[in-house]
Amino acid sequence: MKLIIIDYGSGNLRSVENAFKKTIIDNKFKINIEVTNDLQNIRKGDFLVLPGVGSFPDCSKGLKVIDGLVETLSEEVIHKEKPFLGICVGMQLMVDYSLEKIKTSGFGWLKGYLRKIKISGSDYLGRRYKIPHMGWNNLNVSDKKHPILRNISEEEQFYFVHSYYLDKSLESEVLANTIYNHEIPAIIGKKNYFGVQFHPEKSSFAGQKFISNWIKL
Repeated sequence: MKLIIIDYGSGNLRSVENAFKKTIIDNKFKINIEVTNDLQNIRKGDFLVLPGVGSFPDCSKGLKVIDGLVETLSEEVIHKEKPFLGICVGMQLMVDYSLEKIKTSGFGWLKGYLRKIKISGSDYLGRRYKIPHMGWNNLNVSDKKHPILRNISEEEQFYFVHSYYLDKSLESEVLANTIYNHEIPAIIGKKNYFGVQFHPEKSSFAGQKFISNWIKL
């Protein structure tokens, strides 16, 4: 089997690749990894991962520069129902649109849009909230029985770096939230496609457990 990490000029590709390699080796999965933007190779993949670092408009532009990539993703994920994971901006691209810099359309696979994190007020230590939201946070799990969250407790922490959050999402499409001044969807998805606002590749053992659960789906 083959796992494809999509290279469109945005994302911590080496970190993501290394994290997935570790999970594959530790669990003895019979899966090869390829980092590529070649459409033919993407079509041959059994698992698809879309990382994303930077602004939503820049990432969207990077995808569209590769002729046919967005259409190929829709064909492989929505119609052929291949397992898909979007990471950070890769997750954000799955929804309707973003208001970052300029209103920019996403894939529209899941409901909602991206707006700037609200930073009014102070945390429990009296510190003012800052943007970007950067650091380790717990998850508030909405669907404790979902297999993608198997053996992941609400005490475990995941690493976040972002300034925009998903709003107006469907409750059924949000599997876990985190809190940074207000509730922020941290894991979204349905059927065969999921997205995470945090970086599993930077989230140590908790991130490895999440990657393993996603592959086992």
